[in-house]
Amino acid sequence: MRGPVDPFSLPDLPSLVPPHPADTLLTPERARKYRQVLSRRYQRLVIVVEDCTDPHNATAIVRTCDAFGLSRVFVTTSKESFKINPKISQGSHYYVDVVVHRDIAAAYAQLRAEGYRILVTDLAADAVIGPDALQPLLAAQPLALVFGNETAGVSAEASAQADGCFLIPMVGFPQSLNLSVSVATTVYALRGAALAANQPGDLSADQQIALYNTWLRRHKGDLVERVLARDVDRKGTPIEVFKA
Repeated sequence: MRGPVDPFSLPDLPSLVPPHPADTLLTPERARKYRQVLSRRYQRLVIVVEDCTDPHNATAIVRTCDAFGLSRVFVTTSKESFKINPKISQGSHYYVDVVVHRDIAAAYAQLRAEGYRILVTDLAADAVIGPDALQPLLAAQPLALVFGNETAGVSAEASAQADGCFLIPMVGFPQSLNLSVSVATTVYALRGAALAANQPGDLSADQQIALYNTWLRRHKGDLVERVLARDVDRKGTPIEVFKA
């Protein structure tokens, strides 16, 4: 089975990131890929992972969200630290914003302040069932989907403070999937059609430029600052744009 389509194999989307003084530090291929990945980044859907106990699952979730274009992953660490396995990540953790909160209440507070509707994975009778039911909710309001850890699932607190619950319909003998598989199944069900249609993401120009700066600095370090201090954009973009 083929994996997610690499942006290099899709027609280019217009980039909101203008020519950068430090583009010369990258190969043309990498500079293009940064811009094309950013043009498809999507923040309306956020995955929340509560106290993940397995670094393999934690890393697989971040890699999945990167592959399917999600901009952020929220994690809580009240009982377990959130550890990344670099061998599994293949660098994905450098390009997904992992937002760490001490507990679920703090994560929910930020999400509500940003206007997200919060649903937890649950087998409750009133759960929203499947992607066809989730899509209208996502279209109406930014959506945060909360997944519990591998042994206990979501906490009672996470369920009580959420706006509702959802489940992945299954017809076999198991009543659950591996945590990272559950995330991958859900995210692809919600994002697969848009990715196949080569639709743009929803980050603003300012957000894309800020992330481009962050990725440049992670990849090239102090060299970026030296270029910014020395050069100006040849096409007239104010240098201040790139100093954020």
